[in-house]
Amino acid sequence: MTLEEVFATAHRQLRPRTAVPEMTIEFFPFAGLNHTARLSDNRLRIRVSDIFTDAPPAVYHSLALILLSKLYRKKIDSTHHRAYRTFILEDHIQARARAARTGRGRQTRIRGGQGRYIDLDVMFNILNERYFGGNIPKPRLSWSAKRTRYVLGRFDMIHNTIFISRIFDSLDVPVYVCEYVLYHEMLHVKHHSEIHDSRVVVHTPEFRAEEKHFLQYQEAKRWLKNF
Repeated sequence: MTLEEVFATAHRQLRPRTAVPEMTIEFFPFAGLNHTARLSDNRLRIRVSDIFTDAPPAVYHSLALILLSKLYRKKIDSTHHRAYRTFILEDHIQARARAARTGRGRQTRIRGGQGRYIDLDVMFNILNERYFGGNIPKPRLSWSAKRTRYVLGRFDMIHNTIFISRIFDSLDVPVYVCEYVLYHEMLHVKHHSEIHDSRVVVHTPEFRAEEKHFLQYQEAKRWLKNF
């Protein structure tokens, strides 16, 4: 069965009283596991990540239903989402996705850890000795480009870099708050994501337990809550 036939079948399942529109389907070199479906002038234009070029027919069927259900705002059985997640979490698909993000994604600018008031490299070394016995391998450290409140910190595994929001490089922010945010990202370096019930769990129970070892955990959480 061709991809066109797969999507036509999915369309008939979701909209049995509507004629199947003309379709243009292509594999596209997205920088990751992305897919799109757009309807214009009774023509469906569908782009499927080229990471999926050899996906099993059942996965194509689930993907078709997922894309079209979003487009038409229809509900589908959760088994299709589970089948899709199970496939994308397979080791060889994750390896392809990482390669695509590394090779095709926009290069993230590393601005370095020396801020106006705080040096992230010095802070990392102190936290590493205090909480991890110096055993956390040091990634690159960088302040974010903007003073964002939405992403306080993140560990970019692809580029092996911890980014901390520049908003914490301030005399108005207690030092322990910045330490907590950096400590949280250091835990991401130590604790890898796990897969449970076809879902990626980023904050595992072990992660959450160790996060509370931060000496001023409650104070930092309260300060951030009112931030």
